[in-house]
Amino acid sequence: MLFQNRTQAGEKLALEVAKLAPIDPLVLSLPRGGVPVGCAVARMLNWPCDVIPLMKITIPWSPDASYGVVVMDGTMVMNKPLVHRLELSDAELEIAANAMLLEAKRREQMYRHGKPFPELEGRTVVLADDGLASGYTMLAAVSFTKKRRPRSIIVAAPVASETAYRMLAADKEIGHIVTLARDKEQLFSPAHHYKEFEVLTDDDVVQELSRNRA
Repeated sequence: MLFQNRTQAGEKLALEVAKLAPIDPLVLSLPRGGVPVGCAVARMLNWPCDVIPLMKITIPWSPDASYGVVVMDGTMVMNKPLVHRLELSDAELEIAANAMLLEAKRREQMYRHGKPFPELEGRTVVLADDGLASGYTMLAAVSFTKKRRPRSIIVAAPVASETAYRMLAADKEIGHIVTLARDKEQLFSPAHHYKEFEVLTDDDVVQELSRNRA
């Protein structure tokens, strides 16, 4: 399946998410690429939308790849098999994680302007991203959300690798996983499913969120 851009993908995704008829829904987008997707879902369905500031912990010698994810509250998820293969020391892991935690907190201030995070208890939380590659970024968002006692969790992404889908499906606290296409290719990349897949900046995220809040 090929989408024009993230906004169009989010609009198509909204039609499938709406079929679940969630109670008291809130869309939480994963920055940066998930924000236009989640915001499009929220606009289509007239639901509130917010963002979970988080950062990937990248491999030092391969910054396009990551072995973990940290959320602004310190929630952290590691790809343990990969960490073991990389043979990084505990000190190296701690330094990298702390640096990305600081960046996640910086982004929280930029994206949310110091406003308190919305209450999730008793709500249906829709976690939106532009694609699920390894699945670890979404897994970190799920772990963050679980701590806040939601009614249920819906994972929503236009495309997903089969590996990521299976890993998330194993988590029984995720109520539904909504995707429009699943890719069995070993070298899966969400970008291959979009005609327009530009690199987004923090300013892009702020503008998209401001548009929805308005």
